[in-house]
Amino acid sequence: MPTIDLNDIKIEYQEFIPNKDNYETIIFMHGRGGNLLSWFQQIPYFSKDYRCIVYSQRGFGHSYDNDDSPGLLAFPKDLEGIMNELNIEKAHLVAQSMGGVSALGFAVDNPERVSSITFADTTGGMGEPKLEKEMIKWKDNNPRTRGGLEAISEIFVKENPGMANLYLQIGLTNPKLTNPEMSLGKINLLGGPAGNSLESLTMPVLFLVGEHDTLMPPKIIKLASSYIKGSKYVYVPGCGHSIYFEKPDVFNFEVYKFLKSTTI
Repeated sequence: MPTIDLNDIKIEYQEFIPNKDNYETIIFMHGRGGNLLSWFQQIPYFSKDYRCIVYSQRGFGHSYDNDDSPGLLAFPKDLEGIMNELNIEKAHLVAQSMGGVSALGFAVDNPERVSSITFADTTGGMGEPKLEKEMIKWKDNNPRTRGGLEAISEIFVKENPGMANLYLQIGLTNPKLTNPEMSLGKINLLGGPAGNSLESLTMPVLFLVGEHDTLMPPKIIKLASSYIKGSKYVYVPGCGHSIYFEKPDVFNFEVYKFLKSTTI
């Protein structure tokens, strides 16, 4: 697997280039339960028209982190380093759950390099007080009881046990997270950009959320979308926190339609 040398770590990645002369770039950012393997149902679809980059964020897959690194806080800078090394001037960002931290943080600091953002079941770590209050309230009233399966719906597990097991197996390829900055308590997606930082975002933005998402429920994602002017909100029935995995055809269709709508 090719790697990119950043200041303190090596990031593993894969690149897929379409068989055409002119194309834009999509960068996919996985959630806490995944790594670059997570996007196997998206790459065949999008790589026909777009240059697609998938990578394992620090501490995941074979992108081994240092115990004394900033962990999650380094995600936006890692994305910047990846784009610089791969000579990507501008890209569409597709972020799942934890990956939203990378996308939102990078977009706030480098808006001119972002063609669009898709936030899939994530707020991107927005630090808006009302949003954070609702997220904490939801977490306190809805404790996690299903372990690694919390990120996919019970319906999916029952109807697709083989795929549910594959979801778990992808997560098990990640190293044990020893960095305290990467603990579950630190990955609550709180304390990020707010106020003027969000108001300054003018690129097209799409929020996707699953009906049965128990980690980032529709009401939370709907509220998050209200903080970015002009953003689109799409509610997907019959799935949980991982639309890209549970309903890839719906995910791919909605994201592709959104990306094409951003092309002038």
